[in-house]
Amino acid sequence: MGNPPIRVRVGPKPYPVHVGRGLLARLPRLLASRAPGRRAVVITDARLARSLGARVARSLRAAGWRVDAAALPQGERAKSLAALVHLYGFLIDRRTERRTPLVAVGGGTVGDAAGFAAATYFRGIPLVHVPTTLLAQVDSAIGGKTAVNHPLVKNAIGAFYQPVLVVADIDALASLPQPELAAGMAEVVKYALVFDRSFARWLDSSWRQAVELRQTAALIRLVRHCVRLKAAAAADDEKDLFGRRELLNFGHTFGHALEAATGYRRFRHGEAVAWGMRVAVELSKGRGWLTERSERTLAEALLRRLPSPSWPRGLRRGALLAGLAGDKKVAGARNVFILLRGLGRPVRVRDVSRRELLRAIARTLKQARRP
Repeated sequence: MGNPPIRVRVGPKPYPVHVGRGLLARLPRLLASRAPGRRAVVITDARLARSLGARVARSLRAAGWRVDAAALPQGERAKSLAALVHLYGFLIDRRTERRTPLVAVGGGTVGDAAGFAAATYFRGIPLVHVPTTLLAQVDSAIGGKTAVNHPLVKNAIGAFYQPVLVVADIDALASLPQPELAAGMAEVVKYALVFDRSFARWLDSSWRQAVELRQTAALIRLVRHCVRLKAAAAADDEKDLFGRRELLNFGHTFGHALEAATGYRRFRHGEAVAWGMRVAVELSKGRGWLTERSERTLAEALLRRLPSPSWPRGLRRGALLAGLAGDKKVAGARNVFILLRGLGRPVRVRDVSRRELLRAIARTLKQARRP
């Protein structure tokens, strides 16, 4: 027998998250238990349309489902308003009904865009996530966040909309390019530092098996543990307002500003978050927190394992500060930073000054230059 599904108890209807191998072949049966009828719409992106997206569509058709399939643009273009309007037109043209499940096959951008379409088309149709990247499997497919971008602000238009089913097939990670896997590991490290010191220790000792060798058992354990942590945070704080879920913004306040300051072209999301977590650790140390040497050493060791593009030459302070000002989680005109008093001991901070932040950035860059 495989691993039992993890139940996400958010909103009025809990839903299962299946994590394991060979799950794409089981998708028709899993979907039949969560959505009535034998009709589905498969949404993927241009890169996956002929591989995993086509495989999911063939599997459903072979099981007797009527399937319509569409591909979004690749990358952040999938989350544009123009792409969303095109997707709505596709759903209308195919006479997609209110009970027809929309099956999102892909990474975080596909899940965000298709999720928002499902939340808003006919005021809501069933949503199924089939995440194919590590970042999506451990984070973005869980908890109901959906969004598209406005030309002025990333993720400015969205909704909290829970799926009816999540199917995370570890086999999909086998062909994932190493930079994509590494970007997903940033979210894994985030969970470890914010919520679970023992998981941080396991992650440090099992990094080679999970990341370099991609051993199935290690990846399944990693993904399942992160899903449990995300499920617990979402159940406590569905709308990401002052509860446990807000603590998962560790590294994201600065990471989002770095993405914005570089025009969303230099960094993958996880890569920017990795820089954000390094700055958050330096902010924590600067306040006299994270004082236990073993914890500080472990946190820094995990962050050093995360490859990320080098700091952009000539990046202006003003661009970073403008990115911080545009953060959607600003409260009372102040940024909310999640810092660490220790591993598994996060704290919200609303009084980080410009001077304190710039000093932390300088220390982070000095650390990064060390061999």
